[in-house]
Amino acid sequence: MALVKTMDMLAACERGKYAVGAFNLNSLDQAPFLIKRAEQLKAPLLLVEPGVIEKYMSFEDFASVAARAAAKASVPVGIHLSHGLDLEQTERAAKAGFTSVMYDGSKLPYEENVRTTKIAVEIGRKYGCAVEGELGALGSSFANVSESMTDPALAKDFVARTGVDILAVAIGNAHGFYKGTPSLDFKRLEEIRYALMPYNCYLTLHGGTGIPENHIKRSIEMGIVKVCIYTEMCHEGKKDTVAYLNAHPEYTGNYDIPEMLAACMGGFARSMESCMNMFMCIGKADSGIDALPFAPKTFTPTAMKSAPAPIAASSVSDIPPNTDIGPAYPSLPAENKNFKATGRFWDKNV
Repeated sequence: MALVKTMDMLAACERGKYAVGAFNLNSLDQAPFLIKRAEQLKAPLLLVEPGVIEKYMSFEDFASVAARAAAKASVPVGIHLSHGLDLEQTERAAKAGFTSVMYDGSKLPYEENVRTTKIAVEIGRKYGCAVEGELGALGSSFANVSESMTDPALAKDFVARTGVDILAVAIGNAHGFYKGTPSLDFKRLEEIRYALMPYNCYLTLHGGTGIPENHIKRSIEMGIVKVCIYTEMCHEGKKDTVAYLNAHPEYTGNYDIPEMLAACMGGFARSMESCMNMFMCIGKADSGIDALPFAPKTFTPTAMKSAPAPIAASSVSDIPPNTDIGPAYPSLPAENKNFKATGRFWDKNV
């Protein structure tokens, strides 16, 4: 099936009420391995390179290997840049052949985020790829950032002024392992989706590791069409690597290193299968993705008959405060000087 447009893939997801899994890669051998597993599951796949990985793996090499593996695949495959660190990096990925790129301006003041994201969209149009933006503080799962969740009214303004194809929303999700049990703010998600109904913009959820399955599925029912998960995959890959090394004390790191890497990839593939089952995309590879037109979406909302009321500060969430913040998260894309450390987000007792 070769590569497909990310927007075509997301259109099929929305029509079929499932989400595509967007899985980070940090080595060139991962792409063909994960594509092979996606073929076995008959599921679409979005291969992702985070911006922070470019210094270890060039966009050109990644796009070349992924596209070559996808050309032989029987499932739809897209190539996505996640958390592009600046406009220059965003353009390098678009030029390399990524089918979609994310420019993350969420660390900037709102008007600067709008201005630079609009430029990123122009870059995407230049190279024919979809562009994702982020609004709200999607940071560390160690921090309590409820005051920086995506505001529905600003989301509408942001999408209208920038023209982004995909919007990453902060509704109680965050990167990394959660300290307690995360609880997504579905009222906020509902209002965001309602606000964006006039626009050809899809919604994506980052920080999927640890979010309860029923919350993931409900978010998909409410309009999320792309879910990003990576921490869980790394955890499973490490677990299988450790198990391999314990079972092979004779390991030297010489000719047996491919076997150790294969064990690590086994953990990644197992995690990916679990996620795809949760995203309800297994068996959806033949859903006509390659034939879908690159055209505006249509919404048929049933839950709302009129415009929703503005979110009151006291009704954002019923989750009790979690004051046990924990250490700072060491990921560059998660750094945000505007993160708040108090308020409502999640709690161990939820």
